[in-house]
Amino acid sequence: MRNFRLPENLKRFWVFGVLLLALLLFAGGLYFRHQSLLTSQQLIGRKEKEEGVVSGVRTNLPADFPSDIPLFEPAETLSTLKSQERLQLTLQTNTNPERVLEFYRQKMKDWGWRLTERSLANDSGILTFTKDGRQTQLIITSESNGSTLIILSIIP
Repeated sequence: MRNFRLPENLKRFWVFGVLLLALLLFAGGLYFRHQSLLTSQQLIGRKEKEEGVVSGVRTNLPADFPSDIPLFEPAETLSTLKSQERLQLTLQTNTNPERVLEFYRQKMKDWGWRLTERSLANDSGILTFTKDGRQTQLIITSESNGSTLIILSIIP
């Protein structure tokens, strides 16, 4: 069998062509990935408008939210996430974290919850309460924009 050799000037074009083809394939892949992400985001946005739900995240309270857990007022519900293991609610308020912490310490006690763990820092804290075999953990922290974030995690 005879060996076939490309002339030197064609070798350069061949290498350049292979590199150009690889670059085009890579750019095309990025383009189609971007289009796919845009389409997914548009579908999620449409579903969000229709149902108020995206991947289990809701902007209002579920119907079965426990009636013996107080909600701080005034606060905006940012999200709720419900799974078999827990219910997590995220609220945002303009009230300072110390007042929010004091509200939950007092109200949870008044509503029959027992404070089992407490971890406080400058302008944030974690409180864990138990009642009838259930557990509720509160994470309260201040945001850089001056608001306070309240994360309620309820384990039935």
